[in-house]
Order: sequence, then structure tokens, then C-alpha cells
Amino acid sequence: MKIIRAGSKTSDMALGSGGEPALVDAAKETTEKLLNSVRNYTAFLYVGTIASSLAPRAAMKYAPDAVASAQRFLAAGYDLSLTVAFFAAATLLLQAHLARVLKPSPRPRLTPLAAWPLAVATWLCITVFFLDCLSFGDEHVGGYGEWAAAAGASVANLVMSARTVKRHLA
Repeated sequence: MKIIRAGSKTSDMALGSGGEPALVDAAKETTEKLLNSVRNYTAFLYVGTIASSLAPRAAMKYAPDAVASAQRFLAAGYDLSLTVAFFAAATLLLQAHLARVLKPSPRPRLTPLAAWPLAVATWLCITVFFLDCLSFGDEHVGGYGEWAAAAGASVANLVMSARTVKRHLA
């Protein structure tokens, strides 16, 4: 069986008798679904990263008393188990979303040049989110344990992203 690329001349022609045009249409539909899910996921990453980066800055401008109170709480140090649980939950939710986008299937698949940047973007966005959560507008907020938890969660996220892409490309 040929590998048919959406948009090529052979994908628009009937490839013989016995239902093959239906296979071509199904392949086009599956390809379009994959591309739509990748676009939606990329938009989700972009909006989430921008929101998590701008929220502390906007809060400092519009609610300085609330920010001061939050910074006093954060300066005293999070409960480390709460920090680890929160970062683990955020990591697992984002990785589950990436796995849904890149679910293993016989066809179609993203090329490695498209799949690996998606994994790197996922890792960078969640790492920025962790840093924004810990710094909250001040780079000295949070104890060493919280920063170590963020580093550990970031590394775990990179490993999981790589594993998800490898499964998709296999």
C-alpha cells in the first residue's frame, strides 16, 4: 500500500477499484484531525504561557496589597509537599493533553521535524509556568526545596515529552 500525502496529486485520484477512494478520504480526514489537534494544542500552550507570565505582573499593578500578602506567604516557604503535588498534577495534566494530541496510530503521523519541537515547546511552557508560580514577580520567593521541586518536575516533563514523541513516531 502506498503512503499518501494529503494534497498530493495521487491523493485526489482514485487508486483502483474496491473502496480505495474511501481510504484516501479517510486518510485526509484523519490527517486534518491531527493537524487541528496540533494547532489547538499549540494555541493552548501559547495562551497558557502568556497568561501565567502576565498574571503576576498584572496583579502587582492592579492589586498590590494582595500581591504583598501573597509574597509574604511565599517568602515563608510553601509547604513542600503541596508544591510537589501541584507541580506533579500540572505535569501530568499537560502530558496527558500532549499524549491525546500525539496518540499512536498507524497513520497519519507528524514528521520528526514537527513532533520534536512540539515536545520542546511543551517542556518550555511548563517550565515557565513553574518559574512564574515560584517567583510571583520576585525572583527570591520560595525556598530551596520549592526550586528543587520545580527543577525535578521540569526534568520529568522533558523526559515524558520525549517518551510521548518517541511513541508517536514509532
